[in-house]
Amino acid sequence: AKLPAKGTVAYVLPLTSCYPPSSSFDPSSKDNNSRPYSPNQPKDEATFRDFAVMLRAMIHAHSYRNPASGSMYDYKMYAIIHPSAKRCQDQGSGDGRKSDSVDRSVLLQNLGYHVSIKGSPVDTNKIDGSEYLQKYFSEYDMNGDSGHPSADLIRLHAYELEEYDAVVLVDYDTLVLGSADEVYDLITDKSSTENGGNSIDAVFSWEHVPSLINPNAKASVVNLSFLVIRPSKATFRNLISTYQSSPFAAGKGWGMIGRGSFPGWMTSQGFLTFYYDEVANGSKVEMNRCYFGNTGEKYPTKLTLFTNGGKLECASSAGASSNQCNDCNHAKLEDIYVAD
Repeated sequence: AKLPAKGTVAYVLPLTSCYPPSSSFDPSSKDNNSRPYSPNQPKDEATFRDFAVMLRAMIHAHSYRNPASGSMYDYKMYAIIHPSAKRCQDQGSGDGRKSDSVDRSVLLQNLGYHVSIKGSPVDTNKIDGSEYLQKYFSEYDMNGDSGHPSADLIRLHAYELEEYDAVVLVDYDTLVLGSADEVYDLITDKSSTENGGNSIDAVFSWEHVPSLINPNAKASVVNLSFLVIRPSKATFRNLISTYQSSPFAAGKGWGMIGRGSFPGWMTSQGFLTFYYDEVANGSKVEMNRCYFGNTGEKYPTKLTLFTNGGKLECASSAGASSNQCNDCNHAKLEDIYVAD
């Protein structure tokens, strides 16, 4: 007889906007302050639907519901949608006529997703840790094409899903290629806390995104394409409080370490990087990014990274031995669990 599943993992797809702000990445765009780097965000509704179908199919193939996968974890597809991303309308074909608008909440429910419509959990009017952030949000054009920048913070609602054993934040760059049971075990294993140790509340890999202060450098940040968390409403409340009260400085970013500016540095990607660097450092596990979050890109001979350890030159002998500097282009496909 088949053993029962160890638990259920919720895969959460946040929809913060309908479409990317432009057809190509523009380092000078104001949108970079609040939007994580996501070059694969669909630009029309047909592509969005195809992605949603593909994501669920990949997760199903490597779950408990497929006996051939060997996984012991069931899954639930979950979408958190910002109100501004609920109904979307692309430009259609080149004849100048717009296509019909699509209610993504209905589309995703028809595809087997549980859908929740959520606004930003952070009241930006209560930010008191950073005058810079306070001023930025207060001056932002609320009627801009891309909406209010705090929309990206709906990702934090994933921490509230205590009815699931583990939660995985995914995005438009996520490609699930294998079972990740060993990662989920880290989250669901309660033996460490029972023995007086710290619980593991987050498991992730580092993602290298373009630096907005140095065109020849990258910032090493929490990868939002596969962020595995222990859901907790207490953690959720702490995140909101920490966001509102923590220091953020122009040119540096969050906290004492900082990485300068990079896409999403003011919102989820920048904040969670700071949170697991300086606030909850003891509750995280860092995965090898060659196996969880492999982009397949070929790295230059010399690479400058802004990391939690400061500036790192990957051409140096010290950098060569760092997980941050691994050239993941050489990883074997059978060893990759999640591509990015």
